[in-house]
Amino acid sequence: MMRRLRWWLLRRVHHLDYAWLLPLLARLPLALAWPLAAWRGWVNGRLGRDWRSVALGTAHVERQTLLGYGQLAPKATPAQRQRWCRQRFAVESRDEFEACWLGARRLGALACSFDAPAQALLTQENGRGLVLLTPHFDSFYLGIAFLAQASGRRFNSMSSAVFRDPRVDPAVTRHFARKYAALEHYLNGGLVPEMENGLRPFYRMLAAKETLVVLGDAPKLPHGAAMTVGFLGGQRELAGGALRLAQRSGSDLGGFVCRCVGPGRYAVQACTPGPADDPATLARIYAMFSQAIAAQPGAWWAADLLPQMPLAVPPVP
Repeated sequence: MMRRLRWWLLRRVHHLDYAWLLPLLARLPLALAWPLAAWRGWVNGRLGRDWRSVALGTAHVERQTLLGYGQLAPKATPAQRQRWCRQRFAVESRDEFEACWLGARRLGALACSFDAPAQALLTQENGRGLVLLTPHFDSFYLGIAFLAQASGRRFNSMSSAVFRDPRVDPAVTRHFARKYAALEHYLNGGLVPEMENGLRPFYRMLAAKETLVVLGDAPKLPHGAAMTVGFLGGQRELAGGALRLAQRSGSDLGGFVCRCVGPGRYAVQACTPGPADDPATLARIYAMFSQAIAAQPGAWWAADLLPQMPLAVPPVP
């Protein structure tokens, strides 16, 4: 009885949070909104709350995250893994705030720097499409907007319709719909289609020599394309749809991460794109991802998926 009451109360607060608090934060001055958003992230970290957990009425994301950090850093203490777990929820919470900030058309109030490979990426014209991979790491969502605006080229991003599940709170569904619409505003005419509607739009984008951003840290789906790549300490099998898109369209493949380095300040790190058919290109991208995650495990908010990315076992001779 008490457990059901606790989840009922959490769902009510959860609805009000997405329906009212997040949009309000996006309208406040940055000097006030930033600490309030950080406080919201601290609370979410303590509660282990995210929209998927509340939708299913379980703490499965927190449990799987702790399991993932245990696999990522077996020598870490339970206290360290718990700190990373709380940071993970706080970083996801900040992404939600950043999405609302973008929805309020306030990207210009934020500052972003680019490392040398990212600077080259902004000006590179190679006559081919470009698939840019990025992990669920730190402020990747804002990184897409920063790159598009700095390049002036048409960017696109692949999204998922998972937020339309009827178990998801309506306020959360509206949040995601606004999030992707807000991103489109900064993509120089680009779009954010849902992958469940088919891959033809993505092939058309790449055929038009545009850039497509795809999350690159998803586990392989039961009947989906797969690839084996060096990632987080060994060869792992991941979803390979983005690689297949790049190879079949004759596009280049690249990667980036975007970090928050202070209130309203961000930094984008990229690696030099290369042919999608060259194994060295993929290895270079995932080496960068692995290095970023190892340096800041709590900033990787897909750690709950790591148990679904087992290390490949070499065949017995």
